[in-house]
Order: sequence, then structure tokens, then C-alpha cells
Amino acid sequence: MKIKPLLGLLTLLPLLLAPSSSWASLPDLCDDLRLNEVGAPITDSVGTPLARFCELTGPTPPLWADHVCCAIGSAATCIPTDVHGRCDFGAKFWCDYGELIGGEVTCYQPLPDACAEGFCDVAPPGGGGQAAPTPLCCGAGGCYEVDLDSPACNGYYIMCESPYTIEGGGVGCADDD
Repeated sequence: MKIKPLLGLLTLLPLLLAPSSSWASLPDLCDDLRLNEVGAPITDSVGTPLARFCELTGPTPPLWADHVCCAIGSAATCIPTDVHGRCDFGAKFWCDYGELIGGEVTCYQPLPDACAEGFCDVAPPGGGGQAAPTPLCCGAGGCYEVDLDSPACNGYYIMCESPYTIEGGGVGCADDD
């Protein structure tokens, strides 16, 4: 009679050793990358790619760590799964970082902080401030805003929390600390 508990344990063993959720088998929304004209991922000089459907953000985005239901077109529209983890809308994807805003989930791709990477300075007097944190490409020639329609970067993709416009069309990043 001791065989039945052992058989039950042996039956459950593969389930216990399997990943705790099915997320490992689902595509990560941020793994769908922006591609160049020959179909290769667009990256910066250290190989950081840009996600097609995740919003670029700084290094500490809110943790989502759950599935989302997304309809994919030229952009992704995502909502949380239902209480049972199912999707009645779109396809199911994984999202590491994100937040629920107005009923939709915005998934994020974190970028390194510009100041932590050494690209910040003191904003000059009269420097035209920009309204919001901005993804930049920074390198030896200075910084410029990432153009998501043509995101080639010969420097580093970074996120600037306090960008300002400089003469000549470039962008500086103020160290507000």
C-alpha cells in the first residue's frame, strides 16, 4: 500500500521540476525588435537592441512580471489577462516591466541612466529644457534623441531624465542631483 503514495509522488515530480509558470514558453513582448532594412536587429555600439512594442524607459521601471493580452499591428495594444490568466483579446505575451494605465498595460524596455553612464553635465543658462525623460544615443560626438523611425546609434542607448536642447541641434543631459 506504500506504492500508491510513491507513484503519486513520481507522477507529480515532473510537474514540481517544471517551471512554476508557463511564461517561459510564451514570447516576451520586448523580444520583438526593431530591424534594419536587411532584417537584422538595430543595436547600439555595445549590442543593445530596441524593442518594437515596448516603451523605452529609465533603469528602474515598475515591475509587471506577468502575462498580457496584446493585439499587434503597427503598435501593440495590451491589457491584463483575466482572473484565470486567459486572453479574450489578442495573443498572450510575457511582460517583465510595465504598468496599467487607463485600462491598458504599457510594457517597458529599461535603458541605462545617462548620468550613471557619464553623459550628464550642468545645463547651461537658457538651455531649452525638454518636457519629459528622453531616450538618447550618446557617443564621442555628443548626444541626440533616438529617432524610432531610424534608430541607428553609433554610441550608447541611454535614458536622460533631464534633457535640454543645445545649439546645433544636439541634446544635453542635466545632472539634477
